[in-house]
Amino acid sequence: MSQQTELAKVKDRIRRLAARTVDRGCSEAEALAAAQKVGELLEVYGLTMSEVELREEACIQREVLFAGPRLQALNGIFLSVVALTETKGWMVGRQTFVFYGLEPDVLMAEYLLHLVAAAVDHEEGVFRASPGYQRSRATPQNRLRSFRYGFAERVSGRIEDLAAHRRATEEAARGPTSRGTALVLVKERLIEEGFRDLGIRLRTSYTTRTVRDAGAYRRGAEAGDRVNLQRPVRAGAAAAALPRRGR
Repeated sequence: MSQQTELAKVKDRIRRLAARTVDRGCSEAEALAAAQKVGELLEVYGLTMSEVELREEACIQREVLFAGPRLQALNGIFLSVVALTETKGWMVGRQTFVFYGLEPDVLMAEYLLHLVAAAVDHEEGVFRASPGYQRSRATPQNRLRSFRYGFAERVSGRIEDLAAHRRATEEAARGPTSRGTALVLVKERLIEEGFRDLGIRLRTSYTTRTVRDAGAYRRGAEAGDRVNLQRPVRAGAAAAALPRRGR
C-alpha cells in the first residue's frame, strides 16, 4: 500500500473519531477516548504533510458545543487555543465555539477544548473535596468561580508558551533555502483566502473576571499545571512513520 493511500486512511479515521461527540449520542467517556485517539493520530498526520498535500488540503469549519460551569474555564483558554493551532476562532452565542482552518489544526483545536473540559471537571471535583474548599468563607459560587479562573489563566499561559515556541520554530523555518518557508506561506494564504470567502466579520468582545477567593484561585492555577498538554501538541524532531493497518 502506498504512503498516500495510507495517509488517506489515517485522515478518514481522524474524521470518524472526531465525529464521536456527546451531542451526537456518545457518552462523555466515549467522546473523551475518541478525542484522545484523535490527538495521537494528529501528531502523525501533521508531521507527514508535504507541500503538495498542503496545497490540496481544504479548510474546514467546525462548531463545538459545551454547556455548564466548565464554560467559565473554556472561555478563558479559547483564544490561546486559536493562537496555538493557527486557526480562526469565534463564538456563536455563549456556548458554541467555532474554529476555521486546515483540517488537522481545527481537529487539534477541538481536541484541546475537550481535553481542558474534562480536566477542569475532574480537578473541580478534587477541589470540592479538599480542606481548602471547606475552610473558605466565600460563597460556594465564588469559590468555584475563582478556582475556574485560576485554572483557565494557568492553562492559557501554558498554551501561549507553546504557541510562542511554535511561532519561533516557524520563523526559523523561513530561511531562504528552507522548505518550511513555502509550507508556512501556503498555509497562511489558504486560511486567509478561505476565511474571506465565508464573508464573516469578527468583532472583539471583552469580559471582566473578579476573583473573590484568592486561595481557590491559587488552587485552580495549581490544577492547571497538572493538565497534560504535551502529547497532542509536541513537535517531533523528525517525521513519524504512518501507522500500520490495524493499529
